[in-house]
Amino acid sequence: MLFVQTSHAEDLSEKTPKAASFNNFYLVTWDTKSITNRKKFDKLLSEQAGSLLKLWKAGKIENVYIDPKPTDQEGQRVGTVAFFVRATSPEAAKAILADMPFVKNKVASYQLKEVGAFWLGRPEDLGIGATD
Repeated sequence: MLFVQTSHAEDLSEKTPKAASFNNFYLVTWDTKSITNRKKFDKLLSEQAGSLLKLWKAGKIENVYIDPKPTDQEGQRVGTVAFFVRATSPEAAKAILADMPFVKNKVASYQLKEVGAFWLGRPEDLGIGATD
């Protein structure tokens, strides 16, 4: 049997947490064509990677991806890194990214796109095994 219960919009608004209380996620992709100084980029790459790892360990970013195919303006391979920033607003996400070496030193720019609040987790986080 299937039971359906209807609710009025005013009832739901009282029970639903405010959107600002959720941790929203923002997709960050680095723009490889924005790299204007390849030597500076190469010099800061290790520091940038360390910064990314530190933010990941602190739980401020998640799910880091790399696509090794993209190139910079000169046609040299640099790869594109994409990840999700956990923040309460676009401004908070930008503040997290502002301390990264590429941003501080204006070596590369990024695109920021809000993807919304976290909804479903990984099966292993929910205690569901591969055979379940």
